Amino acid sequence: MNRLKKWMIFVAFSALIGCNSTGGTRPVQHVALDSKAAELNMRLGLNYLQRGDYAIALEKLEKALTQDPNLPSAHNTIAILYQRLEEMDKAEYHFKQAIERQPDYSSAHNNYGAFLCQQGRYSEAEQYFLEAIKNPLYENHAQAYENAGLCVNRIPDQTLAERYFRKALQLNPNLAKSLLQMAELKLLNIDYEEAQSYIERYKKVAQWTPQALLIAIKVENNLGDQDAVASYSLLLRARFPDSDEAQDVKNGRY
Repeated sequence: MNRLKKWMIFVAFSALIGCNSTGGTRPVQHVALDSKAAELNMRLGLNYLQRGDYAIALEKLEKALTQDPNLPSAHNTIAILYQRLEEMDKAEYHFKQAIERQPDYSSAHNNYGAFLCQQGRYSEAEQYFLEAIKNPLYENHAQAYENAGLCVNRIPDQTLAERYFRKALQLNPNLAKSLLQMAELKLLNIDYEEAQSYIERYKKVAQWTPQALLIAIKVENNLGDQDAVASYSLLLRARFPDSDEAQDVKNGRY
């Protein structure tokens, strides 16, 4: 079951303009702020980050913070970069700087929550996801609820996780991870028909993964539909022959 819980937590790449404060990537004194140039370099850094050009992204983001040490979006973006580079102390520092400079910066709250969840600090992470949701202008409420559900499910607190997944799906019925996690939770709670309904919804909005197919196989096996089990098993072996899930099914471990 552990493999089924290894979900990537969503990290939003939002660039929001925040309020001014003090501090930055390194001590900066007597710097004439150039907010327009800093914003441009932040956006360039974000673009390179999304393309996987980390060295250039770091150069642009450091330059942005030299030009304006108080730019929340630059702190948020460089924090994501440091997280990718596994420089966790630097990542946490810059997430905190982004939030300090703009307390209602929901994307930074969401991203910091994802960071904390990755570090196993689940209860702390939950609070930052909820802080992101408090902002009525934040466009990714559904994603933040899903992130909260994914994170508390690792505690594990299945009751709270289900509550968050339901809220996420109320806002966006097509969130694939929430649908699949609800199917798994219903499977664990021996509510096989409900689990099947979530699998059917998942099929309409997402591509199959080995984890999803294994859940579908378990659901259909518990419902006694061996034709469906055989169909899903064939699909799993055909698309993901080297996956652990395919080996489990091959050896009857489901």
